[in-house]
Parts: sequence; structure tokens; C-alpha cells
Amino acid sequence: MEKDEFFKKIDQQKEMDKTVQAYLASTAFSGRKVTDNPVDRNQVVPRGYVTRNSTTALRPTTSVLGESYFDTTVSKPVWWSGSSYKDAAGNVIS
Repeated sequence: MEKDEFFKKIDQQKEMDKTVQAYLASTAFSGRKVTDNPVDRNQVVPRGYVTRNSTTALRPTTSVLGESYFDTTVSKPVWWSGSSYKDAAGNVIS
């Protein structure tokens, strides 16, 4: 690589860096950060993993898609599919 070509590539990279910095500073990204800091308005709340459990009869009739539930009647975890609870094999558990 010739010396002039080398310096031309460096100049191109510097221009690209300026473009990326300008883009990141634009409205494409929020000025606010997402953190675990409780004083931040847009915070991520760390949650412990909690599995709801009970018998089939006491299981909620609707839930959040993909939410797990340990059914003590059949002694296995089930997940809400949007219309029914299914076990890990995909079988409907009613």
C-alpha cells in the first residue's frame, strides 16, 4: 500500500467515525439510558424468577403468553400458549 493511499484510508475512516457519532447523537437514539438505578426514570427492574403454582382447578384461565405455571395436579410445569396451557412436549394440559 502506498503512503498516500494509506493516509487516504485514514481520512476516510475519520469521516466515517464523524458520521457514526453524528448518527448516534441524533434522534435515532434516546438521550436517556436504561439502567438498574432506581432513581432513573427509565429503569430496568431486576426481578427474581417466581413460578406460580397450584392445582389445575385453581390455575388462571388466561395469562401472559409464555408465562410458566407449575401444575401440582399433574406435577409438571406448563406454559400459556395464548389459548391453553401446554407442557414441555407441546401437549395441551386441561
